[in-house]
Amino acid sequence: MPALNYRGRAHPHLEAKIPTLEDADNLGQFVRIGCQHCKTFRFYRPNDIRILIGENIHVLHLRDKFRCEECGSKEHMAVEFKTMMANEIPGLVVRELVETRWVKKPVWRDRKL
Repeated sequence: MPALNYRGRAHPHLEAKIPTLEDADNLGQFVRIGCQHCKTFRFYRPNDIRILIGENIHVLHLRDKFRCEECGSKEHMAVEFKTMMANEIPGLVVRELVETRWVKKPVWRDRKL
């Protein structure tokens, strides 16, 4: 997987190898998004994020799409796909997309699995 500080575009052949939201959803992974400044992290389902954004983008372009709820920063966001072991899933709080309003404001609900 490429470095987290990757900001530009790569060769199309290399960029096709970077996992996308659809790949993560097919593998049963979760998207872990958090602020490295505030140290708050949340787990999301990849399909919910794909519905919200409206396109199937890869993990490195996701960090520009989110903002920290605590400090409002975009610079300190970290995004990764996480594969959970079976013993880690019970009690895991996952935000699920409830609805999207006209202003494209996501409404999430934390749910223990």
